[in-house]
Amino acid sequence: MSLPADFDVRERVREANDIVDVVGASLELRRQGSSFVARCPWHDDKKPSLSVNPVRQSWKCWPCDIGGDVFSFVMRRDGVSFPEALKILADRAGIEIQRGSAPAEKGSVDDKATLLSALKWAEERFFNYLAKSPAAAVVRDYLQERGIDEENRIRFRIGFAPDQWDWLLGAALDAGFSPQILQAAGLALARNSGSGHYDFFRGRLMFPIYDLQDRPIAFGGRHVPMIGDQSGGKYVNTSETKLFSKSQHLYALNMARQAMQRQRQALVMEGYTDVIAARQHGIETAVACLGVAVGDSHVRLLKRFVDQIVLVLDGDAAGQRRADEVLELFVSADVDMRVLTLPQGQDPADFLNTHGADAFRELIAQAPDAIEHKLNRSTAGIDLVRDTHAASAALDSMLRLVAKSPQNANNLRIEQTVMRLSRTFGLPADTLKNRITEHRNDPRQNREFKRQPEPTTAPPPQVRHQPITGIDRELFELMIERADLVPQALESVEPRWLATDTARALMTIYEDLELGGHELDVQNVLLAVEDAHLKSVLVNFQQSVDDKAATVNGPPEVRMQAVIDRFRGTELEEQRRRTLRDLESSQLDDDEEMELLKQMFAQERTRQGLLAPPPSE
Repeated sequence: MSLPADFDVRERVREANDIVDVVGASLELRRQGSSFVARCPWHDDKKPSLSVNPVRQSWKCWPCDIGGDVFSFVMRRDGVSFPEALKILADRAGIEIQRGSAPAEKGSVDDKATLLSALKWAEERFFNYLAKSPAAAVVRDYLQERGIDEENRIRFRIGFAPDQWDWLLGAALDAGFSPQILQAAGLALARNSGSGHYDFFRGRLMFPIYDLQDRPIAFGGRHVPMIGDQSGGKYVNTSETKLFSKSQHLYALNMARQAMQRQRQALVMEGYTDVIAARQHGIETAVACLGVAVGDSHVRLLKRFVDQIVLVLDGDAAGQRRADEVLELFVSADVDMRVLTLPQGQDPADFLNTHGADAFRELIAQAPDAIEHKLNRSTAGIDLVRDTHAASAALDSMLRLVAKSPQNANNLRIEQTVMRLSRTFGLPADTLKNRITEHRNDPRQNREFKRQPEPTTAPPPQVRHQPITGIDRELFELMIERADLVPQALESVEPRWLATDTARALMTIYEDLELGGHELDVQNVLLAVEDAHLKSVLVNFQQSVDDKAATVNGPPEVRMQAVIDRFRGTELEEQRRRTLRDLESSQLDDDEEMELLKQMFAQERTRQGLLAPPPSE
């Protein structure tokens, strides 16, 4: 193991991101003594139990027994790996991380910081127009008619784009944004004539779409009745840009993720106003797709935060068809996917406004998984014993959908699905498996159900989490208490003497820091560690050192020497046991046996010397 090549970049990113600012952007912090506290988003926190230490630049939740530095907070908050957290924090601080290509020129259409600034400016302009313009009074009235109150208009930053061709473009130049920048951000289009641009959104309610760092990256625009051209679609979304992909983002995920992590459940709805209505009724785990059906990428994104996904569909024919389409996702994804189809003709906003949150939650609790939902629809009105033709058609429909799953799909999930179909239709499981194989080998099936390839990037290696206890823990706590004692520990304690792989990995990080000429304080160790669990272990050790400061006996130098002597004594004892085993099992001549005995006596004298108390002065 060696220090990562980007260690210096990590230092710059850490220094540029104060943990109080980063945590405070997501949670409501209040000062408590020299630290700050907040309600933990990862459990049902009745009173603030997550603490943030601005001096150490660390955080800790006591009930959850988790903690770490600014990187591990972002990793847990956003459900990302260390490299992704590093990139998020680098972007936040305006630090360019080069990945083999030259950075984009500042202010260019390829510069993400410039595009983000343009989108933030546009969001403010849309929001303020709806809030303050007399011309937008009719739109404000329309929102009230739709049941969206003022609190949630502000919470979701809903705005309005007036029905003008260059309202946004006309103000952009004064704000420092060229038409080309607005086009790259998805806010403007080039005229077909090739001369000039025009606003993309006109005469529409504007729903900002945010990334997980709460930055606007796109918009959804909804027609308002009686305003502007009604010939376009009811909803339009920003086109694909450098910042935004419909298949990679979900509306309001930035707001819902904390509740999702607590409840381990996500509700995927079809419209922005459905999500807003859910939030108004106290249902905080709702998100919406952005003009595309829920797909593999959405499932992978949500699995960062939840174990169960409930697809909430409108009670119309289109909603029923979309319910059928999610079966493939259920079979291939290692997630509990359920389908809630609302009563005929209702969408979530209608249902919530009519029946209330409790009735909606009851429907969610009763929602069948995707297989059961499809089975119920496929077999409705069919006598599975007598109506063999209809039963066979229903079964084959199910098997064709199961065959859509990739060959490397979740085998246990497929096995469970086959057994369920076997019980329902009264056929042997092997017969059904053979039929699934036939469908998979059918060229027409392969063309019809061609799937997007899975990401080829290998997942990071899993770190084996073992508790560090006993003398190993004493050693690391002393190394944290006094960084100047670390070289002595590294020189005196062999990594193989440590009890766990976790402890040996931590010792190796200290060795790499020393070889690299870096300070050996715990902040640099945290910076070198990428595993969130090990970061939490280090913060726990750091806290333990502080807690023991008033009661510990003896100078750190004396305690460190005592720990080293105990390690050596343990090693010498093991050597003695090995020597005895050699004497008992080996065929040695007299001289060899005498030499082994002399070694054993010398080891014992050394061990006894280590165990003897130090002479009193």
